[in-house]
Amino acid sequence: MENATKALTIAGGVLIAVMLAVLVTYVFTHWGNSQKMQQEEIDIQRTNDFNKSYLSYEKVLYGSELLGLANKISDYNDSDDVNYSGYGKMGLSIKIVELSGSTDNLFSRGTYNLNSINSKIQDVLDETTNSSDFKGKVSDSQWETLAKASSSSQESFNEICEDIKVNTSLNKEKLRDAAKEYYKYIQFKRMKFKHTGTTFFDNGRVKDMSFEETR
Repeated sequence: MENATKALTIAGGVLIAVMLAVLVTYVFTHWGNSQKMQQEEIDIQRTNDFNKSYLSYEKVLYGSELLGLANKISDYNDSDDVNYSGYGKMGLSIKIVELSGSTDNLFSRGTYNLNSINSKIQDVLDETTNSSDFKGKVSDSQWETLAKASSSSQESFNEICEDIKVNTSLNKEKLRDAAKEYYKYIQFKRMKFKHTGTTFFDNGRVKDMSFEETR
């Protein structure tokens, strides 16, 4: 009888130990799954918040707005998210169809990616506002006026330079050539582009955005 009692006691202890082990396993598993679900919800919200700032561009944009998007994407591609957190670089493309028929287009007919867009814009700025020949000598408002006057004769252009008090030390012929390029830049900023597509990475973040010239 005594042995039977001891056996029951031992069995009871083992049963309790097993039940405790099952309970602990359940609690930790449930807690782990709960934490995982919470993290997934946080990741989804972060992705949605991230995408919102780009998906707001899915409409008809002026060239000036498109350049703002290009700068935004370029900044992101240089961010810690890409450099240290393993996120992929974003892309941007524009299709030029030369609707205006003008010879003053900054981009000729074709499709351009983010690098080619940035490169072309940088070339124009290096020839104009950032040029050592003109930087600090021609204001933004003067560039606007000179760009509009760049198609006129050199004589008329020189007169406008006098009227708006452009630095007299500048080479006016060289300035006129630069103003012609700046005019193309102004024209591009006034063009319209319609959104034609957005793709996403497997993690849900925006991958590429594309636009096409429109009226």
